[in-house]
Amino acid sequence: ASLLPPPTFSSGVVKGNGLNPIWNEREAASFTCLNPALGIVSFAVYDHDDVSKKDLFIGGAAVPVRCMREGYRCVSLFDSNNSRSGAMKFSSLFVKVRCV
Repeated sequence: ASLLPPPTFSSGVVKGNGLNPIWNEREAASFTCLNPALGIVSFAVYDHDDVSKKDLFIGGAAVPVRCMREGYRCVSLFDSNNSRSGAMKFSSLFVKVRCV
């Protein structure tokens, strides 16, 4: 049995969106999880630098599918050291989860 590649979704870059970025994507990430007991949704946030043309990692989080509930949720972000301190202490993503 072969494993399917994990689904991915990337939002567009929003320029000049400073300290409290808002994406307002019309298209949503949609996927099917064959085994919710083992599935994980991974969030990663990057800052696109126009000068170096690189995407700099800001923070990320991983949430087990079985722990996700419908509705609006705050997903706490962790830095590259898997820490929530300094500038990352209160960083989070505000997401809407819908199960169909």
